[in-house]
Amino acid sequence: MAEPVSPNVLTEGQLARRQRIIDAGLVLLERNEYERIQIKDVAVEAGVALGTLYHYFSSKEHLFAEVLVKWAATLRSSLVRRPPQGLTPREKLTVALHRSVRAFQHQPQLARLIASLEISSDPFATEILERLDQTTTSVYMELLEGVEPNRARTIVRTMDAVLDSQLRSWSAGRLSITGVYDYLSDSIDLIFGVEPEKRDALVHQGREDPDGQRIP
Repeated sequence: MAEPVSPNVLTEGQLARRQRIIDAGLVLLERNEYERIQIKDVAVEAGVALGTLYHYFSSKEHLFAEVLVKWAATLRSSLVRRPPQGLTPREKLTVALHRSVRAFQHQPQLARLIASLEISSDPFATEILERLDQTTTSVYMELLEGVEPNRARTIVRTMDAVLDSQLRSWSAGRLSITGVYDYLSDSIDLIFGVEPEKRDALVHQGREDPDGQRIP
């Protein structure tokens, strides 16, 4: 496996070239499935030699892990531009999770990319995914202001695992997108408790008794 040069030692021009390669990868991913993209296709799209690409990235997995990070940064940008205001921590987290699902709806191949990269043996790709996970965790943690920190971290890790597993099922065609939203809603209810309005509706439908016990 090639040893790529660290971004920390690149010149401004080299960083721009590296970013152009990442941008090219994202463009190709918008047109094709990850499995169908060859590394030489990215080099052609970016207008660089194949050797130049490998100067910056150890493998296809390494490159597309960076592509994923670039795409995922839009979540934080979205929350900064349009922060959930006047809501409880529970509601803010729900809004953020729903935005994430909608983003994957627009580009479902990215959900499949995550599943592919999670089994990558490239240590550079693995390190990037770990950084991405930490960034995502911090985004969600900020929305749980006022919740005891250890509990907030447990909530975020739990919901992130639910989101990841349900998106994986959806991208594989085993679950509808409605099912993804339903699982997220059920998980939020399990963690925070069923909201009074929703409980009243369930009682009215005969699905729960007034004490919150589900009726078979």
